Amino acid sequence: MNVLISSREYDYHTLLKVAEMAGLAGIVGFHAAGDDYLLTFPDGEDTPRLVEDYKARLKDLENNIWMH
Repeated sequence: MNVLISSREYDYHTLLKVAEMAGLAGIVGFHAAGDDYLLTFPDGEDTPRLVEDYKARLKDLENNIWMH
């Protein structure tokens, strides 16, 4: 499953950090898509859950940064 993430919302280092925090380092592929990023998640039964968990962690990180 592929997920396109805008570089206007998140930078590459943030995307990598969240992958590490989610235990997905080395599992999720990161690819340039113009100025944006294409994340590739492995296909499987849990893929939709992994993607939602990843997106939720991105939002949580964003909320934690801006709340302090």
